Amino acid sequence: MEWSKIKNIVLLMLLAVNLFLLVLVADQERKSAAYLEEARTGAVEILEKANIHMDLENLPPESDFHTMAVERDRTMEDAMAKALLGETGKSGDLGPVTYTGAQGEGQFLSDGKFSFTFSGDGLTAGKESPAEHGQKLLEKAGYTCQVLETREQDNRTAVVTVQQLWEGTPVFNSTADLTYENGSLRSIRGQRLMGAPEPEAGAEPLDVATILLRFLSGVQDGGYVCSEIVDMTAGYEVTLSSTGSANLEPVWLITTNTVPFYVDGTDGTVRQAE
Repeated sequence: MEWSKIKNIVLLMLLAVNLFLLVLVADQERKSAAYLEEARTGAVEILEKANIHMDLENLPPESDFHTMAVERDRTMEDAMAKALLGETGKSGDLGPVTYTGAQGEGQFLSDGKFSFTFSGDGLTAGKESPAEHGQKLLEKAGYTCQVLETREQDNRTAVVTVQQLWEGTPVFNSTADLTYENGSLRSIRGQRLMGAPEPEAGAEPLDVATILLRFLSGVQDGGYVCSEIVDMTAGYEVTLSSTGSANLEPVWLITTNTVPFYVDGTDGTVRQAE
């Protein structure tokens, strides 16, 4: 047989094998998706039997969030201080770092806490609300966030609470309070990511069905009472180690008709949110 014919036969055989593998993979993905959907529906039904209602159509998509490592980045601190204070002087190195500038003073700690105190009326909301002004100011300083609430303490003082976002995802325990007096920003105090998170090897995230079942078990074991899950949000929490480094851990926030709960995204541990 001519070599050209043999080559064509081999190519056809390889093509047939590739097509078979594609069909096999597609079938496995279809079965996996069907199983996942069945598991999600089953979890909601189990919750209903336990007298906890959740609308099936409100189930969130699956999360692929993994644990990430975070190391302190001093250049990010420099940039944030400059954006909020203008040109600054700097003191400290290993632990707390303090910045001073024309607008006031700021400090960063090794655990991610930070604070700024402002003098004068250089940072004034003007026609904007304190929430609008504060969010824009922080985002220009590299602290992407969403506004959680604004509390009016009296006729002249307002406190805006924001929550940091990492690539659009909430970091539940990275929040900051911005205090305004007569429309002028006086202070910022809160928690922030110390640097840019980097993926690291770790446990695979739990699927939504498993998270719901772990939630139910945690609620029952803890003696909590609720009758409806209002919302489920995938996000992160910053956890600190004894060495001063930090991890960004996947967490689900489950809001009920009574109190909110956090469910760890990898081991399913349940605790009441503060």
